[in-house]
Amino acid sequence: MRYMDVRMYPDWETFPSLKQRLFREPDIRRRKLHALKLLDDGTVAALAEVDGDLDRYREILRETPEVRRFAVSGDESGYCYSQIEPTAASKALLQRREAGQFIVEMPMTFTDDGGLQMTIVGSESDLTAVPDLFDDIDVELVSTGPYVPDAGGVFSALTDRQREALTTAVQLGYYETPREATLDDLGTALDIDPGTVGRHLRSVESKVFAEFVP
Repeated sequence: MRYMDVRMYPDWETFPSLKQRLFREPDIRRRKLHALKLLDDGTVAALAEVDGDLDRYREILRETPEVRRFAVSGDESGYCYSQIEPTAASKALLQRREAGQFIVEMPMTFTDDGGLQMTIVGSESDLTAVPDLFDDIDVELVSTGPYVPDAGGVFSALTDRQREALTTAVQLGYYETPREATLDDLGTALDIDPGTVGRHLRSVESKVFAEFVP
């Protein structure tokens, strides 16, 4: 069993009007997707966490044709339940998830640059096929490796740069015995100073060890 952390960036010129408008609206910040469910009628039920101008958020949902129904709770932050027409890519992803080909961990996180980051868990062959599901979306691989249940809680406190340093260190054999890579090797791979790599790894080790050592 393996995992993939991926970020997805849609082509905004061809993506549905709802996601275009929400991404381009400066007073609305989408935070997380806590639930996605493909319904029998082919629509998707979603539970999203949002903050900002929720009155404007409601207005956009009300004006968007692919939104069948919605309910928004809160004033400056809250949750939105919506039933929407899915894109072909999101429908294919959910169909494969429902068929048990892989698991998509929730919640998914919206990034500040308009992406959606998620962790997908499955066999290596199933994960290899995931990027082929997305014709109109740029899929960026953030990290991948063997999946360990509950590992997300241990590593959730790491920054993106710390995760990248840790992933590179593992892939290049920095933690093998004997070591197969040095800090200089990691610095070259990451295009940063070896001393900076060392500081990242020490921070990672401190955070991870703190989860296990009382």
